[in-house]
Parts: sequence; structure tokens; C-alpha cells
Amino acid sequence: MYRNIFALVVLMLIISTHRILAHRSRRENRSDRFLASVGLKIRHYNPRQLDSHDLPLYTNIDRDLRQFLLTARGTTLNWAMQNIESLKQRSRREGKMQKVMPDQVPFPCPLNNTRSRIAPTSVERLRPGDIDIIAAIGDSLSAGNGIMSATAFDMLNEFRGLAFSGGGLGDWRTYLTLPNILKVFNPQLYGYATGNSLVVNHRISHLSIAEPMIMSRDLVYQARVLIDLMRRDPHVDLQRHWKLLTVFVGNNDLCSDICHWNDPQSAIDQHARDLRKAFRLLRDHVPRLLINLIVAPNIQLTMSRLTGAVSLQCFMVHRLACNCLISDRLSPAQRRQRQETILRWQQVDLAVARLPEFQRQDFAIIAHPMITNMTTPVLPNGKTDWRLFSHDCFHFSQRTHAMVSNLLWNSMLLPDEQKPRPNVLPQPFQWFRCPTEDQPYLVVRPS
Repeated sequence: MYRNIFALVVLMLIISTHRILAHRSRRENRSDRFLASVGLKIRHYNPRQLDSHDLPLYTNIDRDLRQFLLTARGTTLNWAMQNIESLKQRSRREGKMQKVMPDQVPFPCPLNNTRSRIAPTSVERLRPGDIDIIAAIGDSLSAGNGIMSATAFDMLNEFRGLAFSGGGLGDWRTYLTLPNILKVFNPQLYGYATGNSLVVNHRISHLSIAEPMIMSRDLVYQARVLIDLMRRDPHVDLQRHWKLLTVFVGNNDLCSDICHWNDPQSAIDQHARDLRKAFRLLRDHVPRLLINLIVAPNIQLTMSRLTGAVSLQCFMVHRLACNCLISDRLSPAQRRQRQETILRWQQVDLAVARLPEFQRQDFAIIAHPMITNMTTPVLPNGKTDWRLFSHDCFHFSQRTHAMVSNLLWNSMLLPDEQKPRPNVLPQPFQWFRCPTEDQPYLVVRPS
């Protein structure tokens, strides 16, 4: 089996390299223009020139590697889609899927007065049904990687249509996502992913532009891409439509980058600058925008208490993909230092969302700390509840995406001091908050 996998990887590398060489003389593409607009111009790789972390280098190696990864991810996703029913049945058998709600069970919330007769001019008067456009920015957790799986290799596959922040496949009965909740209040909602695809397939991904391996430093670039997509999409009325964007980054920074900084505080300060730059760009170019900022989880807290047998594939994924936090070489002092770094990172997310410069009549940022305290899920017998994870024991299963969607929806209707921060994630629909006659609006201002 491993010989076949190795041969496949080599074959994809050859095919990808051929395509890269064939297109090397092409004119500057849109990605290059966006990168140049944020100060990153392509350079030839020079091993003597180190990354200062002040302004990341963007070289021909980076560009060619991205093309190779897109080709590889596209190939594995095509295989997965050919066996999608088998993957779905296995995930449901293993309890990694939410329970389907019967047709006779009504939607938990009444729909009266949940959309304004006339679109509001203030974000403080925004009802759930007033949102016309939905979008998502983030990393593999927002791109839906590994939502359905048979092995750890399925973490390469982007089941974008099922992702909590940007997926719109099916409906709330089958796949509870934020778009599928909002579709009930506004059936004309647009922007969610309508299928499982790579981000570059905009006919399916639409405005769900989360992508694996994204870090904080990529936020400004993703913001530029989103602005361009909205301007060019005939379904988006940039001036009139109210838009909801969910941003979720930091997992890759904390897992695989933070330990390579000489001073972790410098990385945190850079993260704050990344957030401010991206949000200023969006504030100044996208009218009528509400942003959900998902505060980074405490990955060390979540993954450090796994019990029972951990498979070899999970052991390898943890130590390769999250080597800064999950490593047998970390001393107790280093573990405490990493924990402090995570807590300071979370505080930056919360603080930036509260800045006065982001509190305008038609613009607001809501920070959601709903998974900041998430601990290792356990069964009644004390063993790890693997139903919440993909087969790489790291990415979320569809069941967990449904849980997070429910939490995010609840959080959007609650003031800061009441926003959920559970240690154990509640099951879908265990507590589903609704707009009320006294409070029909989304809560968008810090309290």
C-alpha cells in the first residue's frame, strides 16, 4: 500500500512540475497582483536570505509549491468524491455525523419579525434575516478538511460544503452550519459553498475562501481576494446588501510557527497588526459588513489529555502538524510558556474586536470565545470521545462542526458576558437560542 502511495505522490509531482514549467512564462496573475498590493512581490529563492518574520518572503518556490499542493489536493478530493457515500455511511456509523432531524420536527425558532421590512442602515438593528451575503476566511478547519474520513489521509480533502462557517450543503436538518441556519431566515442568502471543492473553484466555493495552512500573516491577502470576489460577483450588491464574514485563524500559527520565533511576544504583536490591517481593509472597502471573529482554541488544553490508544497515523499527524505544542521534547517550563502564549494570543483576538475604530454605523466585529476553553472530549468511561474528530484525531468531524455552528449562532445573540465558553461542547440543538420580541437583533457591540 505504501509503495502505491509513494508512486502516486511522485506521479503527481511530475505532473504538477510539468504544468508549472509550461506556465512559467505566463503573465502576472491575479494572485500575484493581490500579493504585490500587500507588499509581497515574487522573488527568486535565495537560501542565504532568511525570513525576518517582519515581511514574509514570497519566492518562485512558494508559488510552484502552491500549484503542486492544489494539484495534489484536487486529485485526492476527486477520489474522495467518487466514494462520498461510503465515507458518509462510515462517518455516520462511527457517530461522527450529527443526527438527522426528522421532517416533522420544526425549526427551533419562530420566523416572524426576523427580517426587516426595509434594510437597516445601522448594524445595531441587524436581524438574522437581514443578512444577504455570507463569507468565510480561515484555515483547514474553516475549509472543512477531514469532515468525513476513513483514514488520516482524508484530512487533505476539503468538504467545504459542510464547514461550520461557510458550508451550505443540504439544510439544518442534515448539516447544521451557520449558512444553513441563516437560510431559514433568508432563503435568498448567497455566498456559502454549495459543494465540496477547492477554494479556487469559485463556482462552488463562492465566498467561502478558507484554505488549508493559512496563518495570521495571510489575512490581508485573503481580505483582498474577498473584496475582489465581491466586487466582481453579480449576485453581490456591495452597497445595499448586508454581509456576514466569519474569520477563524491562529491554529497553524500556534501549532507550527510560534516556536520558531525568538520572542513569542513578537509573534503575538504581529498577529495584532495582521488583524488590524485586514479589518481596516475590509471596513474601508466593504459597506454594511458584520464580522464574526472566532477566538483561537487552546489547542494544548484540548489535545494534551487524550486517553486510550492513539493510532500511529494520529501520533504522526500531531507531531508533524502541531510540533510546537504536541512534542515529547517539550520541558514542563516550555509547556507553561506555550500555554501563556496561547492565552495572550486569545486576548489579542478579544482586544482587537473591541477597538473603537471598528465600531461604526455599518461595520462591527464580534469576538466569539466559544472554543477557547474546550478540553479533550471524553466518554462516560473516561476514554477520549473520538466521534468529535476526523481520523487524523485533529480536525473536526461533521458532528463537531454542527456543535460549533450551534455555539456560534447562540453567541451571535448574546452579550459578551453571556457568550458561551464551555469546557465540553454541547450537542447540536441541546441549547438553540432564538431572537425574541424584546431582542430581535444580533448583538454586535462589546459590553
